[in-house]
Amino acid sequence: NEYLHNSIYSFQFTHFEYGFQVLYNIFHKLNISSQLMLIIISSITMFGFAYFIYKNSKNVYLSTFIFACMLYPNSFNIMRQYLALSIAINSYQLAIKGKYFKGMLLIGIGALFHTTVLLLVIPLVLYYVKKWKLQRNTIIIVDVLCLFFGTFIVNKLLILLGKSYYIVGYNVERLFRLTTLITIIIALLIWYFARKATDEEDKQILNYLTCISFLNVGCGILYLKYEFMSRIIELLNSFILVSIPLGLSQTKFYYKPLVKIGVYCIPFLLMLNAVFNSGSGIEIYKMFFMT
Repeated sequence: NEYLHNSIYSFQFTHFEYGFQVLYNIFHKLNISSQLMLIIISSITMFGFAYFIYKNSKNVYLSTFIFACMLYPNSFNIMRQYLALSIAINSYQLAIKGKYFKGMLLIGIGALFHTTVLLLVIPLVLYYVKKWKLQRNTIIIVDVLCLFFGTFIVNKLLILLGKSYYIVGYNVERLFRLTTLITIIIALLIWYFARKATDEEDKQILNYLTCISFLNVGCGILYLKYEFMSRIIELLNSFILVSIPLGLSQTKFYYKPLVKIGVYCIPFLLMLNAVFNSGSGIEIYKMFFMT
C-alpha cells in the first residue's frame, strides 16, 4: 500500500485530472493495494477496448491480436492515458452514426482521466467534414512541413502546453525511429485499402481512417524531435484495431496472403520496439536468448 501512504505518491495522484483524483480517493478510502489497483484499472481499460472492438471490428480475432501485442502492454506504462483512451475511443462509432455531441461527451469523460484524449476531437471533425481527398492531401502537406520544421513546431507546442520535464529531458533529435517508419507504412497500407475497397460505405470509413493514419504520420515525424509525441501516437495508433481488419475484409488481390503476414508483423515489431526502447528485460534481466 505504499502508493496510498507515501507523501510523494499522494502529491502526484492528487495533482492529476479530476476523474483520476476521484478514483484515487476511492482506492484510498477502501485501502486497496497497488496490485488490486492495477487489476481494477486494467479491467476497465480492457472492457472499454473490448467494447470498441466488438462494435466496430470486421475481424475480432485480428483486432484482439493487435491490442494484445501493441496496446495492452503499454497500458501499464501510461495507465491513466489508456484508461482515458478506452473510454474516448468509443466516440468512433458515434461519429460514424452522426452522433457528434455524444461523441464529444464521451471524449470529455475520458479527458477527466487524461487530457490528451481531447485530441480525439480531431477525428470527429474529420468525419463531420467528410471531404476525404482534400483532408488527406492537406494532412500530407502538414506532414511534410513537420519534417522540415519539426523542431520549431514542437518547441512552440510544448510552450503552449506549459513548462514541463518534456522540454528539458526528452529532446531526442533522432534521424530514424522504427515507430515513425511504421506510422508511414500503416498510413500507406490503409490508403491502399481505401482505394481497393468495393463496398461504398466501408470505402468511406477507410478514407476516414486514412486521414487519421496520415495525421499519425505527422506525429511520428515530430516523434523524431521529442519523446512527448509518443503519447499522441498511442492515441491515433488505436484506430488500427478497426482499420486493418476492415481493409483486409474489403480487398481482393493476388498477394493478399503476403500482405496479411506483413500486417500481423506490425504489432509484433511495435511490441519489440517498445521493449528495446524501454530497456525492460534486456539491460537488467536480459532476453531469454541473451542469457
